[in-house]
Amino acid sequence: MPERSIPVSYNDHFIRNIKWEGKDKRLLIGDCLILQVRRSSKTWLVRRRIDGKASITTIGKYPAISLKKARVEATKITMAVNVSVFTVAQLVEKYMNEVANKKHKRPELVQGYMDRAVIPKIGAQKVRDVTRVQLVGMIQDYSSRGARTADQLRSNLKKIFSFAVELGHRDDNPMLEVSSRVTGYEPNPRERILSDQEIVDMWSWKNSSHSWQRTEDNVRMLRFLLLTGLRISEARNGYKDGDKWIVNKEISKNGKSHWVYLTETAKQQLPLPKTTATNIQAWLRRRLGF
Repeated sequence: MPERSIPVSYNDHFIRNIKWEGKDKRLLIGDCLILQVRRSSKTWLVRRRIDGKASITTIGKYPAISLKKARVEATKITMAVNVSVFTVAQLVEKYMNEVANKKHKRPELVQGYMDRAVIPKIGAQKVRDVTRVQLVGMIQDYSSRGARTADQLRSNLKKIFSFAVELGHRDDNPMLEVSSRVTGYEPNPRERILSDQEIVDMWSWKNSSHSWQRTEDNVRMLRFLLLTGLRISEARNGYKDGDKWIVNKEISKNGKSHWVYLTETAKQQLPLPKTTATNIQAWLRRRLGF
């Protein structure tokens, strides 16, 4: 049965005056809502796709169901279908765009966990069908990269499926009762600090061989951190404004903008090298032999 679009200005008066013209027809009202016109009836239908297959749902007959009510019911049906077929990959994309990229200081880390561990295994699966057993198994498999890394994956999955509950794609969060016991991760407080002598030694480090060609750059970064009390990310992403180093709220640990006074010695360390927190920490551990 062919479908035809009707004018955008349709209303109940327009629908009431549509006549049967010798053969049945379907009028596409808009989005998924259709009016089926037959000799003795006008029936509201909703057409949508479920798992790639076309499906028609009957709402009821006009005028018992008005145009306004038909549109409301069509929206409910369409939304219910969208929820039922929403995949994990779609959930991850929505979470990254609406949450992580806006609020996470390093959203690329979240995306990395999703790309490596989640999407390849369950990306095509419907959100509603994901089980706790699946997620725990995925996390434990990821433990081969280290307990702390696996626990970060656990934490991110918990947030993402909490987001799914908020959106209405699930009624429960399968990660709610999953603790760090599944990863075996036990956080250890940082007790190792640089001694006074190590600081003195570091201040005088120079390039002594080809393997340490980045020594001077890294040492300048470490000197700058000691002189300003900044975190690596604040030093990397902040900027100089006269005698001040400006740290915007987006990169600040407490979410508040602030500035640090730059001494002449601190200014001498600029420009800072392009390096990540992980790289410079690993370099320092190797340099100190621990």
